[in-house]
Amino acid sequence: MSNQEQSASDQQRKPTLPVQGDQPTPPPPAFGCIVYLARESGGFRGRVANLAGIEATAPSQRELLGQITSQFKLHVSNSLAAGNQPQWIDPPLAKSNDETKLFLPVHL
Repeated sequence: MSNQEQSASDQQRKPTLPVQGDQPTPPPPAFGCIVYLARESGGFRGRVANLAGIEATAPSQRELLGQITSQFKLHVSNSLAAGNQPQWIDPPLAKSNDETKLFLPVHL
């Protein structure tokens, strides 16, 4: 068998990924989450500046951001599922002197 024949034969046997339609799948929506965080004795506290009611405390910054992100996703998902836009705070709440501002792009 020649190299061309072997190559054609190999390509016929390779599994292919299923393709659904001609249109590419749109990327999941992303939302900007503005977090203010501060050190506290024994850990961190944080709050979302552009969406009301999301606050958390945790022993590490990583845990804090995980909690904040989960709450943010739940709030935004519930709003969108109800056919509403989230009630964004614009402009965002003011930052205290002891807080650090972080911007998290959150994908649902």
